[in-house]
Amino acid sequence: LRAERVAPDALRDGMLTDLTRMGHMIDDTLCYLRDDARREPVSRIDLPSVVQTVCSDFTDMGHAVSYVGPARLAWRCRPLALTRAITNVVDNGVKHGRQVTVTLALTADDAVVIAIADDGPGIAAGDRERVLAPFFKAEGARPQDGSGFGLGLSIAQDILRRHGGDISLAAAEPRGLIVRLRL
Repeated sequence: LRAERVAPDALRDGMLTDLTRMGHMIDDTLCYLRDDARREPVSRIDLPSVVQTVCSDFTDMGHAVSYVGPARLAWRCRPLALTRAITNVVDNGVKHGRQVTVTLALTADDAVVIAIADDGPGIAAGDRERVLAPFFKAEGARPQDGSGFGLGLSIAQDILRRHGGDISLAAAEPRGLIVRLRL
């Protein structure tokens, strides 16, 4: 309420922006810590449909996100949690790159790999493990423009591990980042 009454407008707008950012950080932190997602029941879904829906949502917002993979593939998972993990990684890709490609593939050992590749600046090899830690944002590898709080990849990793899988990061050629979600 005090921020609404502050003059001049520039000061007020800055305060309101800070308050909004703090609200988002608290929401992201609570989402990371809460137990609801851990209790979501496992169900059988059409995995390509879920991945394509995430891609379409970003495309509808004006981002260049494409899907490559099978048209159908039944898979058992926690669909809301997995959607969150995929969304977090694609969101990072569109923040830092112009184009994102999401590839879904079944491996020879009957695992699924969802690879999210962007054409952004990438992340230095020495920081790839560290960016999976909560609240860590790599210096210089990703813009420190105030967007995000360093929780997206941590949440994705937690979700993948609860599915018996994992997440890995690698350099894309000629530039960018590839995040592989293995189920």
